[in-house]
Amino acid sequence: MTEETECVFDFETNGTDKGFRLPHQLAVIDLNNLDNLSVINNRLPTYDLPSPGALKATSTPWKKLMEGPSLYESIPKILESLDYDILWAYNSQYDSNVLTEALYTSGFFPYPHKMGDKVICDALPFISLAGKIYPETIITPQVVNGKRDQSLSNVFMNNFVKDESIIWHQADGDVKATAKLLNKIKLEQPDYWATRTKMFSKFTRYKIFSDKAKFATYYFPKQKITEFVPVVDIDTDNFYSINLEEFYENGCLTEKNIATLEQGKKPKWLKETYLKTPGIIFCPDWYDLQEKYQLPSNKEIEIISNLIKDHLPLKKEWPKNKNDHLETQIFGFPASEDKFAWEEFHNANSWDKKIQIKFSDKRSKRIAQRIIFDNSPETIDEEPYKVLLEFIKSRWLSNDFNSPWITIPNAIREIEKFEEQEEQKIFEGYKDYLMEMKENL
Repeated sequence: MTEETECVFDFETNGTDKGFRLPHQLAVIDLNNLDNLSVINNRLPTYDLPSPGALKATSTPWKKLMEGPSLYESIPKILESLDYDILWAYNSQYDSNVLTEALYTSGFFPYPHKMGDKVICDALPFISLAGKIYPETIITPQVVNGKRDQSLSNVFMNNFVKDESIIWHQADGDVKATAKLLNKIKLEQPDYWATRTKMFSKFTRYKIFSDKAKFATYYFPKQKITEFVPVVDIDTDNFYSINLEEFYENGCLTEKNIATLEQGKKPKWLKETYLKTPGIIFCPDWYDLQEKYQLPSNKEIEIISNLIKDHLPLKKEWPKNKNDHLETQIFGFPASEDKFAWEEFHNANSWDKKIQIKFSDKRSKRIAQRIIFDNSPETIDEEPYKVLLEFIKSRWLSNDFNSPWITIPNAIREIEKFEEQEEQKIFEGYKDYLMEMKENL
């Protein structure tokens, strides 16, 4: 039987806000061969500015983010480097979303890493749960001042001697550390390791919920395991489930809870479980865990199920995205009428040919224009070029403290704050560059 291919990946990004956290570095390490480590660097789009906070966190000189191939040019290499059966990341929801947003920004289908049998596993809760169940294998950091620091560097240093080859908060160092922790679990707890993909697989979760089997979630900040039982399907991805701890702590199925359900409201113990929720979902009987709570009686389950079906919504309504920014309008991209046009765009072998491709959807038109502006601005006609310049100018000069993108005033303020802390080397020349640009815009 062929061994599944497996890797750890990590992005370094220019910020943390949704839609505005574009990557400038990706590291990927083969979990079965730690010598197989690749690093891909790309520059930021020309309409973006390096974030001083991100530079400080990763100890990256600002000019490095403005050199090298563009993100659009790097996407094929990024996708090729992630061509593994199982993908790991430490806090995978963040890195997975970064990949989604990078693909969307570059005019590609945003979710290839979530299609088919591919599984994305989150190393953070997986390692943390291993520490709870198998403390002889993983030493979990102690609670200090009411908090348990489970940052990658802290967890690693609790389990290994200092490794001089690892530089924290840089992608290559972070994937090496994550891989060493995962391989320790793989070696010492093979039965636990064998269940890793089941914890995150949407197919396994669908079977658990469809079979109405008891399952558990794991909240890693408090190392808390919570037991549930699904009772009613909302749709193929969402289920009403009973939190067993809260069910028994609140007197089970009381007259008050029945009245609450009859009013179309959920009792405290009734939750909506989402099939694709981040984190771990598992069956307690996978491991030698003592289950805390019995299932409600068949009669109670029947009453609760009937009340749900009679009084609660059986269709999940997601809130609509009210954000006006193009960067966050990912859902439904690309529009069906533009799929062939995007194929033509990506396959065109020159920017002169790419600019001739016509799109129907407004998002596609704007994304294509930004890609061309970033890679071959000379091909854009004078009038749309001026419009783009004015748009970029208005963003860069904005005085909005809460802007999700990097503005010149905010960047200067951040640099001055770091200068007061005598952390200047990575910003050398950046403040002058920003001030000169502000004067010239």
